[in-house]
Amino acid sequence: MDIEKYAGSLFSRVNDAKILVRETINIGGLVAAPNMCHHNVSELHLQDNDYIPVRGWLYFDLPGLDFVKFVAHSAIRKPNGKIVDITPSNASKDYPFLDGNLSEEEYANIVEGMGCGEIVYSTKGT
Repeated sequence: MDIEKYAGSLFSRVNDAKILVRETINIGGLVAAPNMCHHNVSELHLQDNDYIPVRGWLYFDLPGLDFVKFVAHSAIRKPNGKIVDITPSNASKDYPFLDGNLSEEEYANIVEGMGCGEIVYSTKGT
């Protein structure tokens, strides 16, 4: 996959990014851990497959700089269709989440296979 092209497609959809509501979901003894979003979401899905992983990116707009960042993040689609963040955070603020619009395999290839847990995209000239 061409990461630069993919990053451009993400950037073209940043207006779709949303701050997700954080929820604690207690199913099967799952205790979501900070900094373990992919694991937390996968474990919840294993406990109850009505909860669907949503793999995507937190969007960091960096005013005054010629680039933005997309940081790999996983959320969960509840049975009612609402997408929520189940991972506890100590961040100073919440950042907008953008669905990666990829299959599980494609997403894993980018994040794990290619080691792109963070994508920096140049906005110079856009």
